[in-house]
Amino acid sequence: MDENLKTFYTGDIIFLEGQASKCAYIIESGRVGIYREGYRGNRSLVRQLGKNKLFGEMGLIDKYPRSATAIALQDTRCMIIERSRFDYLSKFNPHFMVSLIKSLTEKLRTTITKLNKIEPSSKTTAPDKTTLLGFFHKKRSIEK
Repeated sequence: MDENLKTFYTGDIIFLEGQASKCAYIIESGRVGIYREGYRGNRSLVRQLGKNKLFGEMGLIDKYPRSATAIALQDTRCMIIERSRFDYLSKFNPHFMVSLIKSLTEKLRTTITKLNKIEPSSKTTAPDKTTLLGFFHKKRSIEK
């Protein structure tokens, strides 16, 4: 049995919000729910992930504790990427880095979309620093 693969069964907690980040996961099969813990102990589903999706990587990048809880929504098989392997891939595998950047960009866009639904932005307001163009526009106007 491959030690880099692990099976989680429906309802298994893969990791809890606040735990130390020791590894990331790539879903080989199954589905995983990413949840935020509410202050009253309730969980809110943030997103569902399926085959080939990477999760748990944020803590490996910034070394902060887990920002969410991951739970298997069905029987799920994941490849485990330990910190040392993650560091190696980050340094020596451009394809991995491109995939990582795409994954983080997708998560950022999803978050921005959700925030815009809560408080829609107006096209008449000044550019926001959440986009690169907005950041540079704002920086240029400050420098003038």
